[in-house]
Amino acid sequence: MIPEEILKQYHACICDYETGDFIYEENMESSCYFQILSGKVKLNNFSEDGREFIQNIFEAPQSFGDALLFIDKAYPTNAIALTQCRVYQLPSDLFFTLLKEHPQYYVIITENLSKRLYYKMLMSKHIFSKDPHIRLTALMKYFKETHCIKENNEEYLIPLTRQQMADLTGLRVETVIRTIKTMERNKLLKIRNRQIYY
Repeated sequence: MIPEEILKQYHACICDYETGDFIYEENMESSCYFQILSGKVKLNNFSEDGREFIQNIFEAPQSFGDALLFIDKAYPTNAIALTQCRVYQLPSDLFFTLLKEHPQYYVIITENLSKRLYYKMLMSKHIFSKDPHIRLTALMKYFKETHCIKENNEEYLIPLTRQQMADLTGLRVETVIRTIKTMERNKLLKIRNRQIYY
């Protein structure tokens, strides 16, 4: 992402959030570029009956909320700290000044936005599948491709709880637990100390 020293040159501030804090709320006007310094952030929506649907989960040094700056639209989701977080916040006018003066970061931003669009298309393709194995495999592949710095054939620790996997795929948590156990028996993943390695 954008190096810290560049963000500091453009007067990005660091904001601290506790677990559960809202960084922004659905329908708020988009106004900043956010880049995670430490911790994890989820983008979510709540249904009328209070059920949560997680749109995505980001961790350092990923950015979030930036797509809306390019089209001047309100946030369609909430951004909530999943853990204690430190987040760089750069007002939109300074963000665009940064990009004009350092156009190489346009490519990085575009690549990351493309990965997120790919994830949305991938999940929308599989979200209607009745087979939970297909939904969970798509989710784990995306996280491995996006977050893993090792070679693709190496094990990757999935940084999600069973509940988060359920919220990301629209499955019941009991279905996720059952399917993960089946996948382990079929040697499609490994479980060590209740953690999933894919």
